[in-house]
Amino acid sequence: MAELLSMGLFENRGRLLVVRKKEEATPFAGKWLLPAALVAEEDSAEEALERHAFRDLDVQTGAVEFSETLYLEDEAQHQRYVANVFRVAGYKGDLRLRAASDYDDARWLTSDELTGIAMPDVLRDWLQSGRHQPDQPAPVPIATGATAPDNRTAWNAISRAYQDRYQIPTDSIQWGPFCPSESELQLLGDVSGLRAIVIGCGGGQDCIALAKQGATVIGIDLSDKQIEYGRRLADREGVLVTLLQGSAEQLQEIEDESQDLAVSAHALNYVERADRAFAELFRVLRPGSRFVFSVAHPFDACLEGGPPFGVIKGYWETQQDWQWEFPERSATAKFRSWYRSVSEWFSLLTDAGFVVERMLEPPVEAGESPWDGSYDKEKTKLIPTTLIIKAKKP
Repeated sequence: MAELLSMGLFENRGRLLVVRKKEEATPFAGKWLLPAALVAEEDSAEEALERHAFRDLDVQTGAVEFSETLYLEDEAQHQRYVANVFRVAGYKGDLRLRAASDYDDARWLTSDELTGIAMPDVLRDWLQSGRHQPDQPAPVPIATGATAPDNRTAWNAISRAYQDRYQIPTDSIQWGPFCPSESELQLLGDVSGLRAIVIGCGGGQDCIALAKQGATVIGIDLSDKQIEYGRRLADREGVLVTLLQGSAEQLQEIEDESQDLAVSAHALNYVERADRAFAELFRVLRPGSRFVFSVAHPFDACLEGGPPFGVIKGYWETQQDWQWEFPERSATAKFRSWYRSVSEWFSLLTDAGFVVERMLEPPVEAGESPWDGSYDKEKTKLIPTTLIIKAKKP
C-alpha cells in the first residue's frame, strides 16, 4: 500500500533546495530529495510539511502552494509513495540542518545540476521539466511519456478528502450525480435474503444500504483506504458487511455461482479490462441473477465541465488521464479512466454471456446530490451524466 509524503519546494534565484537522506534514514536512504515528511493519518499534507521544516531545517514556513502529485517508489524498500509537492512562498529563520535531522547534506542547485546526483527519476524529471508549467483546470491530460497513474495509489491518496467532501448517504444506492436513487428507480427489487456483491464499493455506503434491506453483502474495492473507511462506517451504522481489497478483474476469493446479485455504482470506469470483470461476475453469479451497474456517461466525458462545454476527447477515445483535486484537504491525485461507448458496454456484457434487460440515461433530477459542486448543473440539463444498465445471467 502506498504511503503519503509531503514535499517542500524551496526556490531562490533559480536554484532549488535539495537534501540528502542519511544512509540509515528511510525512505529513500542515501538519496537526494526535496525536504519530505511522511503524512500521518490525522495530519494534512501542509501540517506535516510545516512540522518537518521546523524540526529538520529550523525554519517556519509561510504560505505554501500546491504544485504537483508525484508517484515515487523506494526500490530498496519495495515501497510506493504518493508525494504532494508544495511550493514554499516564504519562510522565517535561517535554513540549516538540525543535528537530529534525517539529512546529512543540503544544497542549492540549478535544474541542470540535478542530473549528477542520486535522486528518484520521477522527481528529477519533474523538477527539470515540469515544475514551471502553468496550472490547468481538471481534467488535466498527462504528458506523453509520463508515468501512468496508479488508480489504487490515487484513491488511497484522496480517500479521506473524498469522503469528507461528499458525505454519501447509506440509506439507498446512489447511481450517479443528479440521478434518481435506487429507492426511486427500484432496479434491484427486493434484496432481502439475497447474497450480493458490490464492485468498486468505495467507502461501503452501497453495501451498508443493501445490508439494511436484509442482503448478505460482500464489497470489493481497489483502495485499501476506502476499505478501511468502509469498515469503520459499517461499525458506526451497526450493520455487518464483508469488505475486501481487491480488483474487479480477479474475484478469486468469491466462489462460483455463490451470489444472487451484483451491483456497481460509478466504479467500472476505473477498470481497464472490463471484459475480465464481466467474466468474473458471470462466474460468481447464480443463473437468473441480476447485475446492475452505472458508469459515467461516455458523452459527458467528452465535454468540458464548464461552459461553453467544448469537446476535450473523442467519443470513441476510451482512455483518459485526469487529475482530481481537494484543496480543502491539500489532497490531489491523478487517475486513469476508461470511457466506453454505449454500444461497447452492451457488447462487453453480451460477450460475457449476460442478457441486457434495460438501459437508462436519467435526465437531471431536481434536488440535492452528494456530488453537487463537482458537476455543472447547466451541462447536466443538456446531456446525461450517467449510464445505467440492468443485465441478467440466463
